[in-house]
Amino acid sequence: MGRYEPVNWMPKYVLLLVIGILLLDTLVAAAWLGWLPIPEKASDRYVAKRAVKVIVDYYRQMARSAGVHNTTAVNRALTDMERALQGKTMPEIMAALVSQSHGVEAAIGSEKRRHQREILLQIIEADPKVRKGGYQRATILISGEGVMEGTELLSSASIKRIREEPFLRRMGELITIEVSNGKAGIISPPGDLEYYQSMELELEQVKIQLQRVREASGEVTLKGVGVIIQAADAPNGYLWEEIVHEQDIREIVNTLYFAGARGVEIGGQRLGTGGWVRCVGPVVVVNGKTVAANPIMIKAVGKPDQLRESLQELQEVFARTGKRLDITGSEEITLLPQ
Repeated sequence: MGRYEPVNWMPKYVLLLVIGILLLDTLVAAAWLGWLPIPEKASDRYVAKRAVKVIVDYYRQMARSAGVHNTTAVNRALTDMERALQGKTMPEIMAALVSQSHGVEAAIGSEKRRHQREILLQIIEADPKVRKGGYQRATILISGEGVMEGTELLSSASIKRIREEPFLRRMGELITIEVSNGKAGIISPPGDLEYYQSMELELEQVKIQLQRVREASGEVTLKGVGVIIQAADAPNGYLWEEIVHEQDIREIVNTLYFAGARGVEIGGQRLGTGGWVRCVGPVVVVNGKTVAANPIMIKAVGKPDQLRESLQELQEVFARTGKRLDITGSEEITLLPQ
């Protein structure tokens, strides 16, 4: 069996929501704001197709990282998702995503657990102590941290191999293995218990997903660490290149999203699905409301260092024309709903 890189399961799931859903939301916002070259003006169908590709491609990469991309169950779930996400409007896309994604997650998780169990059985059955067949019936308890019980049944080399095997790290379940006459087998919990535990896990995943969707769309309050940005014209500037324009604001916001921002606010106005920004002369309008300018205040929730680093190049461009782009980290930023 091949070896795969470890996948941190729940963080990967959250990462999917942050990147997949926010990229979807960014594409929607980009289309509304004119950041993307849309062949048909405000073409929801075009944006929807782009969003579907982002989501499905990311799930395929997630399955590849877990080493289960070639399994029948995962491929079937991904195909079903791709078919279900072919809606013509963004609400249809989002509704289908909520109903389909936990099925894909469950398939990837199930196949990953199956591979983990196969690896464990191979390691244990290859152990010289086990192969001697001296154990009539004994059990070994293993978690993502290594062998918890039954260490006396295995050689130190096998214990180390289980502890250091990348694919077994952060294993999300306790596995009981029975050793008898040189063979090893998984002792599974009762079927009903396993089923209800699986259903509870899926329900929690759907709840997390729905919350991420609501955060990304700007429907609920979003709190966390992030950055506060002030973009200002050059002192006494009047030339075109000395003034902060609409496209400058768009570039700042776009850069923040692709650097992992979970939410963005301009002049107190939250950006989400359908959000937009325009400059009318010296006036900046966000979501149809005039906001304070020069400096214009932009707040973003996300990893401060990552967001700050993403804006360094743009900060240098501003400096060459006398404009100012000040970036400060913040331990607590609150973005209110639209």
